[in-house]
Amino acid sequence: MGGPGHLRAGSSRRLRSVAEHPKHELPSWSSGSVASFVPSSPVRLLVLAHGFPWPDGSKPDSDLIEYAQAAVQRWAAFAERNRAIIVAPAFGGHEFPIYREMLGRSIQPDEFVNLLVDKVAREHIRPFNGQFSFHGHSAGAQLAARYLVTHPRRLDEVILSAPSTFPMPDPQIPWPHGMDTARRREFTPRTAGWLAAASEVSVTVLVGSRDTGPRPPAPGQRGSTRLERASGWVDSMCRHAHSRNRAATIRLVIAEGLDHDEEAMAASAQEILAQRWHAGRHR
Repeated sequence: MGGPGHLRAGSSRRLRSVAEHPKHELPSWSSGSVASFVPSSPVRLLVLAHGFPWPDGSKPDSDLIEYAQAAVQRWAAFAERNRAIIVAPAFGGHEFPIYREMLGRSIQPDEFVNLLVDKVAREHIRPFNGQFSFHGHSAGAQLAARYLVTHPRRLDEVILSAPSTFPMPDPQIPWPHGMDTARRREFTPRTAGWLAAASEVSVTVLVGSRDTGPRPPAPGQRGSTRLERASGWVDSMCRHAHSRNRAATIRLVIAEGLDHDEEAMAASAQEILAQRWHAGRHR
């Protein structure tokens, strides 16, 4: 990782299989697949999961690390002011082609995030309690939402910026769109994760008021646009919490005048995070 106040991009070499690496260790290619920023005197860590605006999936890994680096650059001044380490894995390439569904080739995206966070935070933040903040946009927000319901106790603040689909609190719908066993791979999520996500983690779903284009059909989603689906998921998660006599900690924020532009939405996300972090210091 880069030194205090410095950006660092990973190298552009092709990602490699990590099957030969011991479990619970970052693969050797990880340093070439993560963009980062380390501020002076960091006290917190934020993971950025970028969007993927190339429907044909044609971008090589070298382009994706540059895209992740551009995302970090947009957040660097904010990170310095708020003493936050930024790490942004380059998702969507050879190793993580289906990251929005939390699938990887030889390591899953959530496991990669966990290992990366633990390594970086323990190098720069003492003491580190294991929790971090997660911001995802579009495809990255789909990953962040699925990470949220499977690892809720790793998170303190989450911003889901304009995802197309969500993991619904419905045991009849298969993962990654619901609580039932996945059809693509043998994975059954713990249903308790949805309750913890809905009532123990500060979650903001952020969508632009002009992000109203129709999205492809997906199991369990309430509505056809990102705005409709965001509203439906927040409502479903709040109802899930209330049905268990828990107060909900999820809210919907609509960014007036914005569409799906990742850079424009980042400014709104930064404002929300700054407010949340500041409030946390005065609890």
